[in-house]
Amino acid sequence: MFKKTKQILQNSFYQLLAVYALLILAVSLGLFWKYSLQFQIFALIIALFGISIIPKESKEESNKLNKNLHYFLFILAILLIFILRAIPYINNTIPLGYDAGIYKYGIESGLKNLDKWILQGGHEPGFLYLMQFFKIFFSIGFILKWLLIGFCILLGSGVYFVVKEFSNKQTGLIALFIYAFSLIQFKAFWYMYYRNVIGMSLVLFSIYFLKKYENTNKTKYLWFFAALGGLLGGIHRPSFYIFGLSYFIYAFISPYKNKRYDFKQLGENIAYGLLIIAIAGLFYLGKFSQAITVMFEPVLQGFIQPGESAGTFINFFTFQFSSLFYLPFALLGLFCFIRKRQFNFLVIWAIINFIIVYFQFFFFNRFIIFLDLVLIILASFGFSLLIENKKKLGILILVVLLLSAGILTFKEARDSKPLISEQELKIISYLNTTEENALVMATSSYYSPWVLGYSGRKTIAPGLFDYNKHNKGQWATFWTASNLTEIKAFLDAYEKPLYIFIGKRQEDNLAQFGNTECFRLYSQEENNKIYEYSCQS
Repeated sequence: MFKKTKQILQNSFYQLLAVYALLILAVSLGLFWKYSLQFQIFALIIALFGISIIPKESKEESNKLNKNLHYFLFILAILLIFILRAIPYINNTIPLGYDAGIYKYGIESGLKNLDKWILQGGHEPGFLYLMQFFKIFFSIGFILKWLLIGFCILLGSGVYFVVKEFSNKQTGLIALFIYAFSLIQFKAFWYMYYRNVIGMSLVLFSIYFLKKYENTNKTKYLWFFAALGGLLGGIHRPSFYIFGLSYFIYAFISPYKNKRYDFKQLGENIAYGLLIIAIAGLFYLGKFSQAITVMFEPVLQGFIQPGESAGTFINFFTFQFSSLFYLPFALLGLFCFIRKRQFNFLVIWAIINFIIVYFQFFFFNRFIIFLDLVLIILASFGFSLLIENKKKLGILILVVLLLSAGILTFKEARDSKPLISEQELKIISYLNTTEENALVMATSSYYSPWVLGYSGRKTIAPGLFDYNKHNKGQWATFWTASNLTEIKAFLDAYEKPLYIFIGKRQEDNLAQFGNTECFRLYSQEENNKIYEYSCQS
């Protein structure tokens, strides 16, 4: 009776999966709207049925790929990662994303100027030191565009090696292809979350060496694990926090094996954890110590008042429907680990990321990028499990779903454009012609990072950087000011020479005062303007 019931569940799983794959393909082809059906519930039901195909014990690696075919598929996946991210740069020289100007300024002047916002965590010291090395060989334009793509490839390689170490090469390839077509990971690239990409790469390679140690018992891998974990702390703090919390839990869980607790291993885990903290702490000695202390209040507030500090990225609802092509397999992969009671680093990392995102703790939208990455890894185990049980059907469904994801990500890559035009960037760059001691003002947060990075001058911006002297309410008064007296009262707080950039995407509340004794139109490109403010206080 049990075998018959199990067979019914397995057959239902395969049938539902086939229907699901066809529906996702139809969505990617635009035949109907992805919000038309409750796909996330459908994915959960499929994963629950899929529990019936999970074996009690892990199987030996079977159906090994031919070595040449394996290399071909690996190179193909790497090329796909590169091509999809290179498409937006066809006939375009402007870096993508909102943070391009902030990264340009940080890489060029962060360590030289040591602005307060830099020291308080605007850029981690390890990232700035790393970029100084790359500046020896590459231009800033190359670093912002093509080197970032290189780090995306490194991240994909990290996905492959981690999965290979936990499972096998075939499963690693599946994970690499899922990463290549992930819409969420492409968006992380488009937003130019540079430190996120490097940070996640370090997390994965740290996990790789930790698992390598578990598989071989060679201490050298623990040293690599600790070194990369410490380096992670110096390069990207949010990645390090989740990595550290995951390792803390792992350190106390992993010594429990065969119904006994190994206190020697616990001591070893704690020692390497302290080593990681020590290595990370070296980056924050001196002036950069502010970057640690300044985080206490917002992080605690994020846990006390969830939902307040979202972070700039897509929301959880959008994420669910952007990960449909692998969602049932990610759930199946998680169920597989849980059923086998394998509470390893990956599972802990997945659970922590899900809790942060779902319950909307500190910077929860930004952690969707991390959650997507760990779900990609879990999904590769789910796909591999399907292929082990039904090889032809599994490969067909894998190809159909990868094709569906590829279509959507290709469309996103094709339609991706920089946030500003060449004309806007040209006139922002023209601020370089002002006096070297001049202050420049961006009155819109939309343009603030670009003015900071491309003006070559000290930048005043609403709520950003070091030179802003006004709060949100005072800026609101300035934006709506209708007479010269109010505007002068605001601008006289700043030293001169003072230049104001007004982009074509914002309202020009200074136009009526242009060419007066206070405002001179310094330059104009289309509807982008630079005013020189010269009124006496």
